[in-house]
Amino acid sequence: MKNYSDRKDIRHPEMLWFDHRKTCIKPEDVVYLKSCDNYTKFYLENGRNFLASQTMKKYESKLLDKGQFARIHRGVLLNMKYLMNFEQDDKGSWACLSTGEKIYVSRRKIKNFSQI
Repeated sequence: MKNYSDRKDIRHPEMLWFDHRKTCIKPEDVVYLKSCDNYTKFYLENGRNFLASQTMKKYESKLLDKGQFARIHRGVLLNMKYLMNFEQDDKGSWACLSTGEKIYVSRRKIKNFSQI
C-alpha cells in the first residue's frame, strides 16, 4: 500500500483507494480477497494483508473490470494471475498459488475451472 500526497495520482482509475483516498493499491498486486462478515481482508503479493471496511461484493464489482479475478468460494475472490494449478485430495479441491499458498475451492465453483 502506498500513501499518495500528490493530487495528480488521486484520479488514477486503475488504483483501489482506501482510508478516504489516503492510501491505494494496484489491482495486480492483490493475490486474493477473503470475506470477513462486513469487512474484506486483502492479501497482497508482497506478503502483507489488511482489513478493509467494505464488503467483498463492493470490491468484486470494482476488480472484475480491472483484472482476471474469479470467485473460487463464496468468501474468496482470487486473482487468476497467481493461480498455478488445482489439486484434489480426499478433503476437496485446492487452488495452488504462486505465493505458495493453497486455498480451498468449493465443489460448485471447481466445475467452472474444469478446463484449466
